[in-house]
Formats: sequence, C-alpha cells, structure tokens
Amino acid sequence: MKKLCLIIFLAFITIAIKAQLPPKIENPSQFGKDCFYYQLLPKNGLPKGVLVVIPGYGEHPYSVSAQSTILQEAEKSNIAVMIVNLSKDNLEFPINEIAIDKLSKMIKYFYAAQKLSESTKLSIGGFSIGGTTALKFYTQKKNEFKISKVFAIDPPLDLMRLRKSLSKGRDKGLIAKLDTLNPSNKFSEKSLKELSVYNPDYTTIEMLPDFETTALRIYCEPDILWWIKNRNMDLSDMNVTDCAGYINKLVQKYPNQKIELILTQNKGIRNGNQAHPHSWSIAEPVNLVKWLME
Repeated sequence: MKKLCLIIFLAFITIAIKAQLPPKIENPSQFGKDCFYYQLLPKNGLPKGVLVVIPGYGEHPYSVSAQSTILQEAEKSNIAVMIVNLSKDNLEFPINEIAIDKLSKMIKYFYAAQKLSESTKLSIGGFSIGGTTALKFYTQKKNEFKISKVFAIDPPLDLMRLRKSLSKGRDKGLIAKLDTLNPSNKFSEKSLKELSVYNPDYTTIEMLPDFETTALRIYCEPDILWWIKNRNMDLSDMNVTDCAGYINKLVQKYPNQKIELILTQNKGIRNGNQAHPHSWSIAEPVNLVKWLME
C-alpha cells in the first residue's frame, strides 16, 4: 500500500512539474525528431516582438528560468518567446547548416501559427554554444529574416581555440562532438575554422556580417582567477578572447553601429548562490529586455 501511495505521489509531482512548463510545439516532419520549441505568448493581444532563445549544450530548453528572469521580463514587455531544442536533449553543437535550417523552419512555423506579420520585431540570442548559434543564424539568415537584435552570453566563437581548451579541462568528451561537425567525422582544422564565427587566423574583415540595421550585444564575465582555481585554465582558454577579437574586427568594419561587448563582474551565479562566470545570469534581464524593445 505504501509503495502504491509513493507511485501515485511521484506521478502527481511529475504531472505538476509538466503543467508548469509552457506549451511544447513539435512537428517532426518539419523540425526533425527530438526537435521542438516551447512557446510563451503574451496575455494581452498580439506581441510587440518575438524573442528566440537558444540554450547551451545539454541544457533543457526551460533551464534559463533557473538562472535568469529574462523570460519573465519579456512577458512584462509583451514579447512572445520561443525556447528551442535543436537536437535530442540539446547534446549536439547546433551550428551546422542542418541545425540552422531547423531553426529557420521553427521561426517561420511560429510566425505562421500565431498569424504574425513579417514586420513583427524578431530578436535572437542564447547562452554558450546557443549564443554561437544565434550569431551563426544571423550571419547565414540575415537576408531571409529581418532581425532587430542579436545577443550572445559568453559564446565560444573560435572552435579551434575551443577544441584546445577542452583538451585541458573536464569536458574532453566534447571534443568528439566538435569533430563530428566535420562531414568525415574526423578532426579537421580547416573545417573548424570555417565553422567558427570568428577565428583570428581565418576570419577577415570582408567575411564579417553586416550589422547596419541590427544591434549586437555579447556578454562575458572574464573572471580569470575563477577559471584558474576551478578549471586550471587561463585567459587563453576563455570565450572572452574570441568575443573580444570578433567585436574588435566588427568595430573596425562598422565603427558607427550598435555593436557592444559587455564585460561584467560578480554577476555569474548558478544554483542560487554558486559563483560561475559562465552563466545566463551575467546578462542583466531588465536592461537586456529594455534593449530588445528599443
């Protein structure tokens, strides 16, 4: 009897948790198996804009809520939100052509389903490799979509540098994930450089995307001492090195445009009070959403 009561209690908890999640939209024929998005719609009429949120590697699409109030602030500002899942359990790097095309189909499907005009402001952003995906999407789809704002939270932009850094740290298994991005499933320096948003030995100013009508923000928290103490890594292993190089090149090409590298201090927090500079929380939600609406 006790066992039966326990089963019923656990089932009730599971149902309650699922009930708290926003609607999950699946369409395997268009998005592919295990690919979907959660949608949060404004309660008061048509949205003033649409925000596409891309989680980091291995994150549940709704994990942003555990570290940030970006979703709540978007709701207050009457912004519709799509939180996307581009592979099974988000355990792939969604930066190749296949993943970018899936994301494109999801956004078009959402706009059609909600009967939104193409003029409805579209913004896109993400955390870690999700931020890299947002920048890749803009680079490849900026002529197909009218994108107002792009933001990335501590994204790895140079995949060659990332591979070297992973070889020093705890996540050596992710090197295999990077290598599968090469069509031959073998490590290729050339393919990683080509897939990178920015590689100092490969990316020229002429290759950079045009940000004439789109604003860009990249957030980083360069806490070098944290990385030395907790990961035995140094500045050369940090994503901020890629981001600074990318922003520097963009500013050289487009000096009068809204391109920002925002460096924070003591903002990175996970699990309530655990310091971690590689976190959603380094992007201040109120200011970020206000910027999205400008």
